[in-house]
Amino acid sequence: MKHIVLIKLKERTEENQSAVAGILKKMNVLTIPYVHSFYVGEDFLNSDRSYDVLLEVDLDKNDLEKYASNPFHLMIKKEFAPYMDHSVTIDVD
Repeated sequence: MKHIVLIKLKERTEENQSAVAGILKKMNVLTIPYVHSFYVGEDFLNSDRSYDVLLEVDLDKNDLEKYASNPFHLMIKKEFAPYMDHSVTIDVD
């Protein structure tokens, strides 16, 4: 399954986008081994509809709760929280 998170920053700047992307990229299959892959992307269009940073996580559906409560994942969320205005998520097969 894919767990997709779109992040809207409080202040969209290239520096803030890069900072948040860098924080998210600390998560990988070594830090959270039951995840199959991570993808982090930064929006370049900057339209009114755009979100600023994307996180896509590929994992087994049975591991979603484990991922959500993983201590490393929670630490990463705290680290980028000061930059974030809000986020939206979708979980798909």
